[in-house]
Amino acid sequence: MKGMKALLRKILNSWTGMVLFIVAGVFITYYFTKTINVIPYAIIVIGIPLIYHLKKQDVLPYVYGGVVLAFLVHGLLAIVLSTNLPVVAVVSSSMQHDNAEINHYEWLEKNLGYNKSYVNSWPFPDGFSIGDMPIVRGSDSYKVGEIIVYDANQAAPIIHRIIKINQDGTYQTKGDNNPNQNKYEFSVKKEQIRGKVIFIIPKIGYLKVFANRILGV
Repeated sequence: MKGMKALLRKILNSWTGMVLFIVAGVFITYYFTKTINVIPYAIIVIGIPLIYHLKKQDVLPYVYGGVVLAFLVHGLLAIVLSTNLPVVAVVSSSMQHDNAEINHYEWLEKNLGYNKSYVNSWPFPDGFSIGDMPIVRGSDSYKVGEIIVYDANQAAPIIHRIIKINQDGTYQTKGDNNPNQNKYEFSVKKEQIRGKVIFIIPKIGYLKVFANRILGV
């Protein structure tokens, strides 16, 4: 057993180990992000040889193990919360309340006749900010006022609030901070929806914001 561990350590600390870590890093990045942006792959290809040069390669198994563990936790949450996207990071300001009086309250009253007290009875009446991390749960039905996460053929899933249910059962949404609805928000089908926001963890999603803006993942 000790001989096997010594052999494994020797391999991992060699040029062969460096190549194995590069291949594993590229595979993990592509498998879990599906990004075609070259920057994260370039960081892996350049960064791992640098780590080897600094004689810090012993940390790599822990880094890779942490990444795999994070995705295992994500998978467990997906099962528990009945959605394949249980955790998301807010990367835009569309749900902030910087201009809530005009873009949120006045817009809803003017276009849909909702008064301020009714709007404030909705979940998360103050919205949320860039870097926050909403927890999402799948549901069989969704109500006006709930914040949902859905696909709309955009670069990332949309996290906006339901403002109306159409007669055909589709949903209309709007970002609280947006001056108007986007064109894809007038008829959101149930099969597009990943789930609704049930909890928000403040400010811990900035790593995802960084990855989204700088690395494109």
